[in-house]
Amino acid sequence: MSVFNPDTFLEQQFNEANSTQMVPVPVGEYTAVIKDIKARQWQSKKDPSVAGLTLDVTWDVDSAEVRELLGRESVTVKQGIMLDLTDSGSLDFGKGRNVALGRLREALGLNTPGQAFSFAQLPGRVAKISVTHRIDGEQIYTDVKGVTAI
Repeated sequence: MSVFNPDTFLEQQFNEANSTQMVPVPVGEYTAVIKDIKARQWQSKKDPSVAGLTLDVTWDVDSAEVRELLGRESVTVKQGIMLDLTDSGSLDFGKGRNVALGRLREALGLNTPGQAFSFAQLPGRVAKISVTHRIDGEQIYTDVKGVTAI
């Protein structure tokens, strides 16, 4: 068995051109499993005083048809959920706050009052996701616009 050598890889020459356009996951509803989660801080480029926290949820789409269409063994899509925080930096549970997170938790059966919840409970959970497209110039981006229970 050969051992991968990054230096040798970087010295290789290629004659083929790379794709410059992503082939998006088709619009529709799919069963998917949460593969990974990450919290990401952001700051507005226009107004640096505006900043916040986003939960990035990576979903693994469970569709042989989509995997075949895209020519991939695994097809993932990302859902970004903006998180509302209190002044002390904890999650805000006020009325009308963190609604997208509440909907995700509800779809996964993790939104019961009095039941302990942590973000570590999300990976491995299964739900139905609604995939849409967002167009920016000539680029097409895949977005998860909703999550419901199976």
